[in-house]
Amino acid sequence: MTLRLLVAHSPEERNAARQVEARVFLQAFGNTPELLEQEYGPFDSRSRFIAVIDDEAGTAVGTARLITAAASPVKTLVDVAGEPWHLPVADSLGEVGLTPPTVWDVASLAVDPRYRTGAAGAEISVALCHGIWRYARNCGVPGMVTVLDDRVHRLVRAMGLPWHAMPGATSQPYLGSPASTPCLFVVATAEEEVYAARPDLAPALDHGVFRSISVDPADLAPTRGALVPPTAPADRPERSLPPRRDTTGWRPPTSRRTEVSAHPPGA
Repeated sequence: MTLRLLVAHSPEERNAARQVEARVFLQAFGNTPELLEQEYGPFDSRSRFIAVIDDEAGTAVGTARLITAAASPVKTLVDVAGEPWHLPVADSLGEVGLTPPTVWDVASLAVDPRYRTGAAGAEISVALCHGIWRYARNCGVPGMVTVLDDRVHRLVRAMGLPWHAMPGATSQPYLGSPASTPCLFVVATAEEEVYAARPDLAPALDHGVFRSISVDPADLAPTRGALVPPTAPADRPERSLPPRRDTTGWRPPTSRRTEVSAHPPGA
């Protein structure tokens, strides 16, 4: 198995990321495809996927969905302003020097349970966290928000990642999770906090140093991740181009595979 961390860019990469997200969240929280479309569909054009790809199988073994900042708030800020939290979003973010129009949303984090055990499995979770942090820094993002299932929150805190509860936030049921907490991550102070909390994991979390997962800085570049725009205008004939060598390392699946059920993230 050849694993690679990247920002999903091609339609095949994005589809692989969506598949593992859907599979894990259906089993863990009962989130059906229809519910995921209802919740995330309005943010689809703003979604980026950090993924760990198995190049040999052409599948994703883990992914995180990021929703980028825009004129309208990201999903987490919309959700925490309403039931059950009713947080004053601008005030909560302002306490740590962030503002609603600038933060990104880590809207989901999912690891296929088949790849959670042992040292290699632990590396997948750490790699996704590195990818989120590195991509955010590459894109000049000052901070991120999320709603974390409390079990996952304990996991990322144990890894040394400074995902702190948003000021005023409490643990509440959310989208099938019995207990979740709105959290935030301040990029400017994260490095100091990571090295203080987990110096042993800092090389992996900060620089992407892994034993079993390859990381090419170009795969986390800020130019990756956006939806691929339409090709040629309808009134202009397409030109024939010479075959292009595949430099992404992506290979789509060569045969149909049976889905395996998943357990709750962090289990």
